[in-house]
Amino acid sequence: MTAQTTANCPTFLDLKAFSLDLPAGGSDDPLGRGARILPVRAGDCEVFVSSVAAGEGLHREERGDTWVMVLEGGLRFLSADGEIDLVEGESLVIARGAQIGWRASVPVKLVGMRYLAAPDGDAGVYRIDNGAPLAPSNPPGDDVLLGEKPSCRSGNQFTSADAVFKCGVWDSTPYRRLPIHFHHSELMHLLAGSVTFTDASGRTASFGKGDTFIIEKGADCSWDSREYVAKVYAYYRP
Repeated sequence: MTAQTTANCPTFLDLKAFSLDLPAGGSDDPLGRGARILPVRAGDCEVFVSSVAAGEGLHREERGDTWVMVLEGGLRFLSADGEIDLVEGESLVIARGAQIGWRASVPVKLVGMRYLAAPDGDAGVYRIDNGAPLAPSNPPGDDVLLGEKPSCRSGNQFTSADAVFKCGVWDSTPYRRLPIHFHHSELMHLLAGSVTFTDASGRTASFGKGDTFIIEKGADCSWDSREYVAKVYAYYRP
């Protein structure tokens, strides 16, 4: 299934909005044919939402490295290394070649980003820990900052074999910057704070804690955060 968008230029998209009309009963193949592929400009990645039926199933990831997050409800994944329980806002990565089972007591909604060009690597399942320690990371450049330089930290927890697709957690003190061109595409789920974006068409939107959205490849977007922000990210950067 494919959803529609009216955006004429690369921009930011609210991914939760695409999940509102998912079938209530869920799919028995939520990571495969039951997923709704979204019309998102994300380079060699596809972005999807899906609804998981109450029950259990098995999935072998053959199409790429796939980041998956729970939008609503709770889900238990079963891998060769044990069980992983996820609730809303928690995520994992299923690398190409890995097999994973799932079990749900009620229907669940998911969002995901799959790097289709991922080369073969370690065929494992990797939980993204929202509370993992973070290390200092580079702030935006002085040429785009509008005000004080922020203090940024990040903790990458999954990297594809070619280092193009990465997933982890990032945080920052408040800052504002001019629009930059996104040669990459980045999906974000806010764990704390809020941020306002403006794209090349002048369209503006604000996202806050609990929101899930993506900046499309090719977008030109500003950033304006007036408070501490923390996020889970999955990005494609060729």
